[in-house]
Amino acid sequence: MTLPTKLPSASSRDRLRYDATVPRALVHRASVAEVFITDSVAAATNGIGRAEATFEVAAQLPRGHLIGERSATYDFLLIVEVLRQSGVFVAHRHLDVPLDSAFIFKSMNYQVRSVDALRIGTKPAHLVISLDVRAERNRAGRVLGFDFDAVMFVDDVPALEASGGLVFVSKRAFSMLRAKGRDRVRSAAPGSTLVSRLAPASPVALGRRDPRNVVVTEPTVDPSGNARARLVVDTQHPHLFDHELDHVPGNLQLEAARQLAVAAVARLHGLFPEQLLVTELRAHFPEFAELDLATTVDARVGGVRQSKAVGLLSVPVDIVLEQIGSTVSEVAVEVALWA
Repeated sequence: MTLPTKLPSASSRDRLRYDATVPRALVHRASVAEVFITDSVAAATNGIGRAEATFEVAAQLPRGHLIGERSATYDFLLIVEVLRQSGVFVAHRHLDVPLDSAFIFKSMNYQVRSVDALRIGTKPAHLVISLDVRAERNRAGRVLGFDFDAVMFVDDVPALEASGGLVFVSKRAFSMLRAKGRDRVRSAAPGSTLVSRLAPASPVALGRRDPRNVVVTEPTVDPSGNARARLVVDTQHPHLFDHELDHVPGNLQLEAARQLAVAAVARLHGLFPEQLLVTELRAHFPEFAELDLATTVDARVGGVRQSKAVGLLSVPVDIVLEQIGSTVSEVAVEVALWA
């Protein structure tokens, strides 16, 4: 995609506020501490459902967070979360999607354009996420979902480009979708279910410091670049399970992909895991991942190359998460050596 490298509307940006976060229900969070969005404005509109609309969303990312640990840059999962919250907030505030709707993320993608812009400074950074939305409506005018392209600016610097797709369904429709997943669980072989929590890997091998943030078992990595681990699910994690869920959330799956990719790249190329940064993400979620089914995480590591986007040495990694032989997510990341 080709997106602007400067803020599209200075007047609308000047109206954005950063002095308080939005109501937590509008971003589907239970904890106020997990809300990052502060405001939004409609920058342009050309008829939702027929053409496009642009919204600008203000946010602040925390400089200290359980997920962020003590990283010098804003964490991968916090970036994913602020993008997710931006889409959810725009849907409720600007597109009149009912609060009791269920949201399903079809895909999430981003590409870092400036690593320096993502470095954590001495004061809170002002983020503006400019969302170009293409909505789909039914005949009655209700929004069924939308695709978006976005640019995330950090203190007016274009830090990354993003895109994705969301679907909105009623609670009744969501229950019907989830019934299909529960049928998979009932038909699964006994060995496919988790009867106890798996032992997590050592944090240092994954580029992590806090054991609470480890979401995979100890990875196996062969010399040809194939890696495997199993998903570790802790439903008490205050960020990944901010509220009760009946499935494995997408951000947990993305974090598992990140951790296995970092561990495999570090081991194969003799690098320090904490020096590896995800600079590109492409993710697709074809199925719900069930909490009580074993999940395998498989990765295939590519060769070292020079990233044109950020000017760093990087390694592509393709990751697949599966349950009982079915793919629940496909994730591709670019892991760059940045420190």
